[in-house]
Amino acid sequence: MKKILLVVLVLLVSGSFAQMKLNIYKKIDGQIDENRPLGYLMSSDVIKELPIPKERIEHEDFIDVQEKVRGSNGKYKTVTKKQRVVTYEEIEPKGPPPYVPINCKFGEVWVKRSDLERFKVEYTDLSGEYVSETGRVVLKSTPSNASRFNIVIQNGKDDDVAEIEMGNLEKKNINGHARFVYKEEGCAVGVDVFNRVVRVAQHGCEDYNVGGYTLAGNYPTFKGNNRTIETFDLQSYSFSYPQYLWCASGFDTCEPLKDEHGVVNITWSKDGHGTIERKAGNSVHTYRAMERVIPHKRDYYMGEKPIAIKTKRTDMSGEWMNWYFYPRAGRFKMMRSGQRYDAAYMEIYEPVKDD
Repeated sequence: MKKILLVVLVLLVSGSFAQMKLNIYKKIDGQIDENRPLGYLMSSDVIKELPIPKERIEHEDFIDVQEKVRGSNGKYKTVTKKQRVVTYEEIEPKGPPPYVPINCKFGEVWVKRSDLERFKVEYTDLSGEYVSETGRVVLKSTPSNASRFNIVIQNGKDDDVAEIEMGNLEKKNINGHARFVYKEEGCAVGVDVFNRVVRVAQHGCEDYNVGGYTLAGNYPTFKGNNRTIETFDLQSYSFSYPQYLWCASGFDTCEPLKDEHGVVNITWSKDGHGTIERKAGNSVHTYRAMERVIPHKRDYYMGEKPIAIKTKRTDMSGEWMNWYFYPRAGRFKMMRSGQRYDAAYMEIYEPVKDD
């Protein structure tokens, strides 16, 4: 039996995180020096807005005060004098103040009102990466609907990683918590976000557990929206298929087919960096690796979790395909990206079974 080694995908993450900084200030003698901030807050920090102080207006008045004074003849007489009286009145500010107070880890401080408004927009956006010692959760709001999110959970080390990708989940606000629920056959995942901490619970989902690692757990550190660069350091393998399954629209439409150009040869990671080549005679299709895809349980084959990559065909614009590679089975599945699983165009390549 031929032994095939599993390939490894390497994910490089840049060290710069796209978190907004909010400068904070202390009042000295009632004034703020904009050039001397006390420090700054990140969007992962907890803040509490405080009431805007009222303006204090001074009123000066003079009132008549009578008092008795002793005259030169030794007798007392009543005289009237003017006495200055100062009172203060608190009124609402006439316009938006340039600085407003907040409470944070530095105590009561002041921030620019305009900066705070921009900061609050990012603070209320749940999108970003939340990490633990062994895993991470990535939330990304969908472009068309800010209340729906795509969520990726990965937990584990080296090749033992429990992972799942869940798309278009609706956000529900419950007692100040943002909650998401994902369900498929044999698996339910709940995601709770509160104060920049993510908690994941799972019911079932044993097929996603790997090497003692599960999806469930706390992911307490918010890292913001990081920029990632994905690279593919993959060992090359080649397989030949005299025929394959051609599926016009989902599994129900699959039918066996022989390529008119002859035997199909598929080379996985032809250049060692993820490029996939499909060759039959003089007909060659090349697919460049673009990003990793996290397979669902429905993509497993006889218990084997595939290695999946989203690719772009180099000789056709707009032709995006997800390739699934099953090393133990010597099997490939190519499925058009962005289509529903039960209606997607597919090609399935499997070794010919001996009679």
